[in-house]
Amino acid sequence: MQSDILDDLVSLPAGYAVLDSLPYPIIIIDNNNFFVWINHAAEIFFNSSLAILNGSSAEEYFTSNSVLIKMISRARLTKSSLSEHSVGITAPRLKETIVNIQVGLFDANDEFIVISLQKNTLEQVAKSRNLFKGAALSMSKVTALLAHEIRNPLAGIKGAAQLLELELGKENQELSHLIVTETDRIIKLLERIEKLSADKPLQLEEINIHEILDHCLMVVEASYGKHLVIQRDFDPSLPMIYADRDLFIQLFLNLFKNASEATEKNDNLIIKTSYALSSPHSTSDQYGLNHLPLQIDVIDTGSGISPELLGYAFEPFVSNKSGGSGLGLALVASVVSEHGGAIDVSSSVGKTHFKINLPISTKIKNLKSINHNRDRS
Repeated sequence: MQSDILDDLVSLPAGYAVLDSLPYPIIIIDNNNFFVWINHAAEIFFNSSLAILNGSSAEEYFTSNSVLIKMISRARLTKSSLSEHSVGITAPRLKETIVNIQVGLFDANDEFIVISLQKNTLEQVAKSRNLFKGAALSMSKVTALLAHEIRNPLAGIKGAAQLLELELGKENQELSHLIVTETDRIIKLLERIEKLSADKPLQLEEINIHEILDHCLMVVEASYGKHLVIQRDFDPSLPMIYADRDLFIQLFLNLFKNASEATEKNDNLIIKTSYALSSPHSTSDQYGLNHLPLQIDVIDTGSGISPELLGYAFEPFVSNKSGGSGLGLALVASVVSEHGGAIDVSSSVGKTHFKINLPISTKIKNLKSINHNRDRS
C-alpha cells in the first residue's frame, strides 16, 4: 500500500519535485504515522533511505523525540500547522541535532502529515524572519482592504437604525439605540484594523467594568444568548480600571458568544466581579504592575471544552466546535495580555470557568510605555 501511495506522490511532479529539491529534510507520513516518503535532504540528514524506513512508524523511529510525536498528534487534532524552535532531535543513525520543526497537513483529506526540519542557523533564522515579515505585510494590506469594504455598508445600517429610532416607541428605542452604538463600535474596530500596520497603541481611558459587562450582556440578551439564564454577581465597590473600551467590549462579547454556543436552553451564564487579594496573580513583577486584584469570572453550565483542547484554548485556529475559526479566545487572551492582565480557564462537562485578573487604574497608568519597553527589550 505504501508503494502505491508513493507512486501517487511521484505522479504529482510539481509537488514532488519541489519537495525533493528543498535543501532541508522533508518527511511525509500517513494517517497511521508510517513513513510514506522522504526527500533527498532527509536521506542525507538521517543517513538512511525510504527503503530502510519502509514499514516503520514515526513513534518507532523517533523514540526519544516526544516533542515531535506530540506535534504530529496535535496537528491532526487541530487540523493546523505547528512549529517549534530549537528542538533536539535524535534517530538511529543521527546524533542529537538542534532543529526547527514544522508539522502540518499535506493534503485536503487530512490523510498525510508533512514534517520539515531545519537546522537552527542564524542565516536560516534571518531568512525565515524576512519571509514572515513579507507575509505579515501582505496580510495587513488584505485585512485593511476588507475592513474598508465592510465599513461602508455598516454606515448604511447605522443610518437606518437612527431613522427607526425616531419612528419607534420608547419601549423599542433601547434596541435601536443598541444597534447604533454597536455599529459605531464595529466601525471603530475596523478603523483600527485599517491602521494595523501602523501599530496603533491602546486607547486607554478609565472605565467602569460593570458598565462594559452590562452593555455586552444587553447585546447577548438581544441576540444569540436568548436561551441563557444570565446571573450577575457584581461587587459595587470595585474601582475603575484603565483600559481600551472597545477592545474590552470585544473581549467579553467573544467570551459570552463562546458560552452561548456551548450551552442549551435554560443553561446558566454567570458573571461575577470581585476584589481578589488572594489571587495567584497578585504578585510583584519587574515592571511594577504589582497587583492584579480585580477579578472577573465568566462561568457557563454548557458542554465544556474537550480535555484534548483545553491546554490550547487560547491559541489561534484551535476550536472546540465544528466550523469555528478558533480566533475568538485567542483575541480574548491577547486583549487581556495587552492590558497587563492574566486569564485562566478550567472546564468539564457542565461547567466552564474563565477567570480574568486585571490591575486597577492607579497601577497601570504607565502601561503604554511599559508595553513599549517590553517590545523593545
